Amino acid sequence: MENKEKESNQLIYSQETIEFVTVANEFCKILENLNNFSLTEFIEAVYKISSLLHTKALSFPKPEIKQAMPTETFITEADWHYIDSAISKKLGQFEVYTEIHEPANPDIPLNISMSECLTDTYQDLKDFIKIYSFASEDVILNAMYECITNFEQIWGPRILAVLKEFHNLLYGNEELAETDTEDNKHISKGKNWIDNLFTDE
Repeated sequence: MENKEKESNQLIYSQETIEFVTVANEFCKILENLNNFSLTEFIEAVYKISSLLHTKALSFPKPEIKQAMPTETFITEADWHYIDSAISKKLGQFEVYTEIHEPANPDIPLNISMSECLTDTYQDLKDFIKIYSFASEDVILNAMYECITNFEQIWGPRILAVLKEFHNLLYGNEELAETDTEDNKHISKGKNWIDNLFTDE
């Protein structure tokens, strides 16, 4: 029993796990506070953190689970739509749709927007971070297993799609710089409706 607990602790508090949680939390914070960024700043920030997130996910340990159980969720459908709508509004004319192929269904293309890719990823990561912050070891291990499985099958392909499209925006689209004028930089430096969703009471 002691060996099992020791192994669990080593996984949960390993450097790889802590680094992943740190990056995942920063990813979520950027989306939650998107109105503190200009359009270009937002795209740059998401591009950089998404690249790092993908790298850290590749090293994120996947626990051996005898029987995976559904994990508790915290992000509601309403929260998902708020985030998705805010990202889509922020991107404006640069909100694009792309085709991805999930590993479980490689022959079935999925047409999906950048805001949906980011929000789907946000939902998985935010739920995992919440569990990691307070749950028991067994629950955390199960959440780790589900998070990395979802990376492999769901949000991993979405993050790669975002990286591709945002790379093209940053390095091949002159209209982005022209659109990002002083008028739309730092639109709101105070709290707004989306920030208030994530303010602890």
